[in-house]
Amino acid sequence: MRAVAARNTLVACVLLTALVVTAVLPISISGSSIYLYLYGATWCPHCRTLDQFLSQTYSGSYHFCKVDVLESCRTSFNSVRSLLISKGVSQKHLEGIPQTYVVRDGRYLLAIVVGAVTDTQFWRNLTSRGPQERVLLVVPPNAYEIPISFSEQYEIVSKYIAAATPKETATPTEIFSSYTLVPIVLIAAGVSIVVYAFIKRRK
Repeated sequence: MRAVAARNTLVACVLLTALVVTAVLPISISGSSIYLYLYGATWCPHCRTLDQFLSQTYSGSYHFCKVDVLESCRTSFNSVRSLLISKGVSQKHLEGIPQTYVVRDGRYLLAIVVGAVTDTQFWRNLTSRGPQERVLLVVPPNAYEIPISFSEQYEIVSKYIAAATPKETATPTEIFSSYTLVPIVLIAAGVSIVVYAFIKRRK
C-alpha cells in the first residue's frame, strides 16, 4: 500500500509541476511566434492609423519603428530596402510608408506589406502562412513573391529588423529563451519537491 501511495504522490507532483509551468508561462506563447515590425513616421497619418490598428490587434507582438525619430530605425529600414532591391524588387514598390514586416519565430520573414491595411481578415490570413523561401510582398491591390532563402531571411530579421527594436520591447525569441524557461522549470520542480516531502511526512 505504501508503494502505491508513494507512486500516486509522485504522479501528483509531476502533474503539479506541469500545472505550475503552464500557469507561469504566458497563455499566448503558442501565438506569440508572430511579430510585426512597422516602419513609419510620426508625421504620416497612414502610419498612425496602422499603428493604432496593429497595437490593438497584435498587442505585445508588434513594434512601431519610427524612422523620423530613431536613427536605428532609419538605418534598418534603408538597409532592408537596399537588400530587397538587390534581390530584384522594384524600388518603386518600397518607396512609401508605412511598411510592415511579418516575422515568425524570430527568424522567418513571411511577408512585407506596403500601406495602411486595416482589415483584420487580411492580417489573419497573412500571419497564418508557414515559413517559405518566397517572401510575400503586398502592395495593394497587387502581391508579389520574392525568392529569399531561409538563411537570408534570418540575416534580414536578426541583423536589421530585430536589431532596430529597443531592448525594452523584447521579441518572442528573447522572451522565451532558455534563460527564462530554465528558472521557471526549476521553480516548478522545487514546488513539487516541497509538496511531495510535505505529503510524505504527513503519511
